[in-house]
Amino acid sequence: MGIMNLDRQIHRVFGLEKSSVPVRQQSLPVSDTSLAFMGYPMLRQAEVFLSVPALERWRTEQSLAFPQECCVCLRAVQRFLPVHAAPGWMGLLRRKQILAAVPHCEEHGRQDEARLLVQVNTWSEWVCQVALIGQNEAFLLKTRELNQTGDMAPPWKAFPGYEPMSSGWRQGNGEYWFAHVWSSFWQRLSPAERQQYNQRWAAPTDWHSRLMDRP
Repeated sequence: MGIMNLDRQIHRVFGLEKSSVPVRQQSLPVSDTSLAFMGYPMLRQAEVFLSVPALERWRTEQSLAFPQECCVCLRAVQRFLPVHAAPGWMGLLRRKQILAAVPHCEEHGRQDEARLLVQVNTWSEWVCQVALIGQNEAFLLKTRELNQTGDMAPPWKAFPGYEPMSSGWRQGNGEYWFAHVWSSFWQRLSPAERQQYNQRWAAPTDWHSRLMDRP
């Protein structure tokens, strides 16, 4: 398999071309799938880098709540709908993967399936990872306020099952994400805030040591 740039990865995963029209100015065509990539960068990436099933586990574990407004247009929510992931590239998305309880209005939910906007993040030319994002800034802000954290998900939540020194972490997505995405968030925290963060997220011993040793 040759090295593919992000545009080609997106086209291969979703069968969609990159759009130059901002998301706020686009409507979701009826013929589109429930996983609709609408051009990138979208609005602002949520502080959770998880696949659909991993996010659902994380949401359940953390008792994550959603605002009572549609996550696309922020109108009063009329129903909470499941999101079915369409078949994807290299097993990243499969029809059996479902994220439940996403708020949608009638316009942005069809029958029993919600319309979920997603962003494709690339951490190397070889890897294409799908992450749930907030559909607009206001929904992201309300979600963070509702859940009283505003945190970026820690590495042991974003990449469950990996330890700091495991080969799978250090040789792949985790190390790249840690260095280029998460570390900038961590460096903004004061020592006291770092301690609070580790307590709030119940940092495992190995991760606690790794994080507290970082500058």
